[in-house]
Amino acid sequence: MNGNNRSLVQVPPGVQCFVGEEARVRRAIEEKVVGVFEGWDYEEIIPPLFDYADVFAGGDLFPRTYSFPGRDGSLLALRPDFTSLLAKIAAGRLSARPLPLRLYYSGEVLRYEPPRAGRRSELYQMGLEHLGGPRVASDGEVLAVAAECLEGLGVTDWVLAMGHVGVFAGLLPQVPIEGVHMQRLRDRVESKDPEGVAEAARAAGLEVRVSDGLVRLTRLAGTPDVLEEAASALRAFPRALEAVAELRAVIAALEAAGLGARLAVDLGEVRGLDYYTGLVFRAYAPGLGFEVGGGGRYDTLLARFGRPMPAVGFMLGLDRLVLLLERQGLAAPPPLPAAEVVGADAPGADLLRARTLRREGRRVRLGAARGEAER
Repeated sequence: MNGNNRSLVQVPPGVQCFVGEEARVRRAIEEKVVGVFEGWDYEEIIPPLFDYADVFAGGDLFPRTYSFPGRDGSLLALRPDFTSLLAKIAAGRLSARPLPLRLYYSGEVLRYEPPRAGRRSELYQMGLEHLGGPRVASDGEVLAVAAECLEGLGVTDWVLAMGHVGVFAGLLPQVPIEGVHMQRLRDRVESKDPEGVAEAARAAGLEVRVSDGLVRLTRLAGTPDVLEEAASALRAFPRALEAVAELRAVIAALEAAGLGARLAVDLGEVRGLDYYTGLVFRAYAPGLGFEVGGGGRYDTLLARFGRPMPAVGFMLGLDRLVLLLERQGLAAPPPLPAAEVVGADAPGADLLRARTLRREGRRVRLGAARGEAER
């Protein structure tokens, strides 16, 4: 087969196609997650598949966005995530609605991933956004919804690893740090590399007490009790202490709700997306070497669209959930009942019989049973 013909029968690298049982498994997971969202009174939103490219500008996803010129000369882009789109819609079309807004979505996003990264460019995400609510209460609510999703799917031994980017930000001087140095600091803190953090801090010209505080972040992880150690270690940094106190308040609410055993703290968690400003979290479970989902607070994003308000949200990756449930040996959806074969010799009578069976809720198949036609 030559190259031209191959392109007609193969899908491009990074995109996906699911058929039959594969599709049923994914649909069953989606229905359970969406059912949880609606059970917490979140309203579904189906945003556009593409929008003006500048909607997605300013974050680290922008360089990986698929963009193309519109017929009117404008620059458009396929959505690389949902959060920016929902922020724009909340500031525009939904501007007259009372707060807080509770919105959920389920659909595909597309962003470039190099083939060598072993990742796909087409991803299916299910998530929600809580817009305009009080910080601690809405943070706790969103985390409780994420917990119920994992519980409802039967995931075993899952954990919500929580952090707060205000701790990291509260250690830094008010003077902006050059971009390359800031990125290096964030990378080394998130990689739990104390030597790398110290080296990056020196390169950025940070004073020793700041460098020491950043190095401590790489070790401040574990059970929620680690927040006591953090409060003591970071007492010279008032803004960082405020973030620790806020995270402690969210954890206290979740513990009171019976979720204490499922919580972990990681103060070295510094999300890569630029719009996170407060709480951040990731969901982990045995069977995957990476998170199955996550989210956080992004209080400054909606100001870009002219409607400043606090906001928090999270998403679960459907592709990762499928893989996780498979590795944990959790049951697939029950098989469909066998279809009743209705002969196709008398089309009118056979169609009438098939419609009668369908009104009774039964599966039907016109003509020969599946597979018989090939024999």
